[in-house]
Parts: sequence; C-alpha cells; structure tokens
Amino acid sequence: MDETDKKILDMIKGNARMSYQEIGNLLGISRVAAKKRVDKLEKAGIIRGYNTYIKRDDEITMLFDIITADGAFERVLNYVATRTAYVRQIFTTHKENHIHMVAVSDSPKDLKYLAKMIDKDCGDDIKELHVRQVQKIIKDVYGGIKYEPGSGADYDRDN
Repeated sequence: MDETDKKILDMIKGNARMSYQEIGNLLGISRVAAKKRVDKLEKAGIIRGYNTYIKRDDEITMLFDIITADGAFERVLNYVATRTAYVRQIFTTHKENHIHMVAVSDSPKDLKYLAKMIDKDCGDDIKELHVRQVQKIIKDVYGGIKYEPGSGADYDRDN
C-alpha cells in the first residue's frame, strides 16, 4: 500500500459514497485508475465493506468490559458473539481474558437485560463485568461525527 492508497482510504473513510471521478480529481489520476486502486484495496481485504450511519436520537450505546476466569475466555466470547440483537462490535484486547463489547438499542431496558443475561448465563466464568452507558459520542469517523474543539467535549479524568 503506497501513499496514494492511504489518501484514498482517508477520503472514503469520511465519505464512502465518493465517486471514482471525485477520487481521481482530488489525486490527479483518472477515474479508471482510482477504481483500479479501490478494487485492489477491496481484494486485499483492506476495505472490507461500506456502511451507512443512521442517526437516531433515541439510540443508547453501552460499553461492556468483561474479564473472564482462566479457561473460560472462549465460552464467554462464544456466548456474547451469539447475542446479535443489540451487540454491534466485539473486541478482544491484549489484556488477558478481556472482552470489550459495544451494544446499541433504543431502550435502556434491552441493554440492562443483555447485561443481566450475560451475568446470569456466564456468571461462574466471569471475574469482572463492567457496563457503562455512553453519554456523548465525541468523534466517530465511521458515523460522520467529527471532534470540534470547544463543542462540549469535557471529561472528568476521575470518572
């Protein structure tokens, strides 16, 4: 991947509907050359898909942090990976036995129920379960939300 490919990724990250002609014009290459580069990035698995972000005022996002007991990581991971109704993303981290999960719903009851079911069904396999509701999204390159200095993005390091 060269610098031109990186520029293409930066461009379409903020606007996946950008045309090949627009990409080519901004880079000083032809529309055909832009399409070939995007196709190459798709075939290499660097571009894995295109998403539409739909803003819903009633949407609630919860962050789940799960630390599993030794030997229970795969069982818990399999359990949360099959709870697809509200689960949007699941990450494993370099922290031993750690799963980070993002769940979204229009109802806090749904997300509380999800947390309760994880705790109930995996209780013996979980050492720690922390669930936090997102108050405000400050930046989300995939959802078209940009950070604006002075936009109320205050935070308290102690909380």
